[in-house]
Amino acid sequence: MATVRQTLARHQMINAGDRILVGVSGGPDSMALLHLLHHLAPSLDIHLGVAHLNHCLRGLAADADAALVRRASSALNHPCHEGRAHVSRVKQGLHLSPEEAARRVRYAFFNKTMRDGGYNKLALGHHLDDNAEQMLLALLRGSGPRGLSGIAPVRDRRIIRPLINVRRKMIEDYIATSEIACASDESNTDLRFLRNRIRHRLLPLLADEYNSRIHHHLSRLANIMRCEEAWTEALTDAPYAAAVVKRDNNHLVLCVKRLHRAHPALARRLVRRALEVLCGTLRRITFAHVIAVLRLLAESADGKEVHLPGGVRVRRNGDRLDLQRCSVHRRWRTDGPATIPQGLPMRIDAPFPETIQMTSLGFGLRFSTCRADALPDWKTVGPHQAFFDLKRISAPLTLRPVRPGDRFTPLGASGSQKLKKFFIDHHVPQNDRAIAPVLTDSNRIIWLVGRRMDDFVKVTHATTCVLVVEFFLIDTR
Repeated sequence: MATVRQTLARHQMINAGDRILVGVSGGPDSMALLHLLHHLAPSLDIHLGVAHLNHCLRGLAADADAALVRRASSALNHPCHEGRAHVSRVKQGLHLSPEEAARRVRYAFFNKTMRDGGYNKLALGHHLDDNAEQMLLALLRGSGPRGLSGIAPVRDRRIIRPLINVRRKMIEDYIATSEIACASDESNTDLRFLRNRIRHRLLPLLADEYNSRIHHHLSRLANIMRCEEAWTEALTDAPYAAAVVKRDNNHLVLCVKRLHRAHPALARRLVRRALEVLCGTLRRITFAHVIAVLRLLAESADGKEVHLPGGVRVRRNGDRLDLQRCSVHRRWRTDGPATIPQGLPMRIDAPFPETIQMTSLGFGLRFSTCRADALPDWKTVGPHQAFFDLKRISAPLTLRPVRPGDRFTPLGASGSQKLKKFFIDHHVPQNDRAIAPVLTDSNRIIWLVGRRMDDFVKVTHATTCVLVVEFFLIDTR
């Protein structure tokens, strides 16, 4: 408990009055975290809630885990928030690995529960051994500085990991001494998974034959790399701003001359930053992809292009490097003929905030307002968000499918065009077109959701009040 107290204080994880949601799977790590925070709560003046998500992957065993978490929450007198999500469906719909599909669904559930329950922090049970395993995974994959930053003790000032300096053996001893009931997941011993082979074979070998403190040293390396990465990223801000020629929702232009003059390490960072701004993530972007983009800087590459994961197309046009995201919503693609999703059209009325969910599409839309001076940094805005001048919108709003003959004026364009032409120009698959939702007001399409908003309703210097619309994945029951 002393180590946890020190970690909480060193990283300033908790403030008096915080409402903390604890992610609890039922395993030893999360159950230990729940009990530790429960005992510390009175002295820290914090309030706890428990969140448990059934991934629907382990049948009756998963139901037993949920019942265990429910009993523990009740015994400790903390509210328990439960959810169910068919990860296998999300995996298939979004073409993801099982691990990535589970991660996305889990965080979607956590985020929704935090909003609905008024929690401002999320506590997770990652510990020092997890961090060491993550570091070896990154090394084996050939990751760069960001990948070698390990698991952050605090992320986005809202996700905290109080056990990050605690060894797995210490957690097991605490569980045994305190007689805390826990669930076991047989998949954690399945050596078909690389992480399990690292956990049960590689790390013990390194500890036994090379360095008994390998876990601590890998964790220290992660801390060093995380600090170095944050500093280097800050140094990239000014060169990146100078290199960007143009940017809108799904299109970004970099100056070739700026990239040419940059040190190779900086040029790689500028390309990575541009791809992250465009896609909202770098999860599928590798070092080889970045190098392929930089090869377009050669004079002989003028007019050539490369295609990257996520529907990103990069083309060299003279002194411009055009990066364009052509397809976002692969999650809505079907293998057979496309059908109109159930529940559409849907009317959305003020006042805001308001949240709607489209179960048939597996996503929801969140509507809120803010002042123009409270807008985020545009480089952090992804295609899942749109910002509209509220005074230019005529109520009511409607979410509906695309209709034949639909037109809109894409942000940054000089005139209107048919959605059919937009889909063709941006290589949107035929099946995706029929089920692509649009958001309209009483006069026009204002957002082809996740792809492009209409120029008429964009935020300008004259805007005083902004309508913020964000789509998010929801649990698929």
